[in-house]
Amino acid sequence: MSPASWRNASLPLEADGRLSRCNVYKKPGDPNDTRIVICDKWDYDPEQERSTIISYWDLVCHRQWLRALAEAFYIGGSLIAMSAVGLVADRVGRMPVLLSAVAVLQIATVGGCCAASYQAYVLSRFLNSGCVATVAVLSCTLLFEASTHEKRNRHLCAAMTAGMLMVEVWLAVARLLRQVNWIVMQIFILSPTVLTLYAVSAVHESARWCVSVNDMDRAEVLMIAAAKENHFPVSTTACMLERLRTEVLRTERRITITSGDAAEAKAVQRSALVMLGLSFSSTFTQYSMLAVQAYVASGTTAWFQWTSSGANLASFILLYVLFTKISPPRLLAATVAAVCGIACVISLSFAFGYGYLTTLSFLLAKPLTYVVKVLIFTNVLEMVPTRVRCGTICWLFGFGRVGGVCAVLLSVQRDIGRNDVLFALAGTALFMMLLAQLTFLHSSEQQTLGSHLSSAGAMDTMDYMKKTLDSLPSKKEYNRKSRGSARSSRFQCMDPRFADIRLY
Repeated sequence: MSPASWRNASLPLEADGRLSRCNVYKKPGDPNDTRIVICDKWDYDPEQERSTIISYWDLVCHRQWLRALAEAFYIGGSLIAMSAVGLVADRVGRMPVLLSAVAVLQIATVGGCCAASYQAYVLSRFLNSGCVATVAVLSCTLLFEASTHEKRNRHLCAAMTAGMLMVEVWLAVARLLRQVNWIVMQIFILSPTVLTLYAVSAVHESARWCVSVNDMDRAEVLMIAAAKENHFPVSTTACMLERLRTEVLRTERRITITSGDAAEAKAVQRSALVMLGLSFSSTFTQYSMLAVQAYVASGTTAWFQWTSSGANLASFILLYVLFTKISPPRLLAATVAAVCGIACVISLSFAFGYGYLTTLSFLLAKPLTYVVKVLIFTNVLEMVPTRVRCGTICWLFGFGRVGGVCAVLLSVQRDIGRNDVLFALAGTALFMMLLAQLTFLHSSEQQTLGSHLSSAGAMDTMDYMKKTLDSLPSKKEYNRKSRGSARSSRFQCMDPRFADIRLY
């Protein structure tokens, strides 16, 4: 019996006259038996059989909800990991958590590629998601804390943008292999995971974190090793360590908290809340675009993909250049305003059916959402102290994931032809967060100006100088020889780079 004859004999007709996709006759060979049962699997085209997760695990008809379950487990893995990983990394250090995540990531990746059941595959995705998020967050944090104040924003920008661009290129190559077996596709897509083994071997614990938890002995070992590796004078490094010990002891002596410290702490908390909202709204916009991207790019897939990749590259290069000219908070506000405006344009173009305007707006908005993500991470890494940096970044990542979940849930608007509502919500959320950020930016600038003026007035008085000199610890507290202390002091005076040493 030919496939066409088998379908006509086995499949009942739906109300619209088409063959049923999810029902089959219980006994197709008996014309008198019209009992119907639910299909457990489909008869696929031989060229596409076992080439996707749907055909490989037969996620069709009454098993269709298992696709959503796999996505829910994937998102849930990163959410659960982010709720705990940051606190552990701030307490025990960055490297122990990073090494553990890389080890579990390798096991989960191999397990996912070799999964013999759908349950094993879902579990591997859950672990994979949590470990990938952990490695990404801790890698950005370590890079930021290992870089100098002048270059760390640009280093972070280059690292994050390079990763995003390489992912797009890798997935574009993977699309060319879409006809191969699904397991082979998984192995190809996840093969770069092996590179994390080499990357971790070249990473060390953060010396800034060691200083923040007052582990000066470990910080000294790390900084001396880094100085030798980078051919930096060890004597100059010892000078910096001496100054750091001085600052740590001075901070410990000051038990009382001034009004300025309390105001600064509240400002950081308010700013962190604004950044959490920005992470939610920007990720909501990004996932909304991904949900309808196939609809927008239909008929223009080839040039749309290449133009989108070119726009991403151009936006990242522009961001790298602007980091030296504009402060990150102002740059973030300008980019969020641009994304908000484009989201409103997309909503109107969907409402009135302007197809070309929608496509053009997508090409502009997609790279800007990536830029917003980089700027949010950069601003938060700069504003929060080292002791709570990983925890804050993990919460930031988690709030972004929640925004992505909301966008996926609301993407049902696409099925009823109301994409304009989805992007109207995205534009509204971005606008509210933009107003909050501008309000905080104005108040923080006023507070910074006032603190600079008050500190400048205090610096002109002799009493301030006496208090500063009196608060310095004696040589006995350092357990140093007099000659070594004199040499360190001489280095401090000779090297202007240590005129302003900050602990975080």
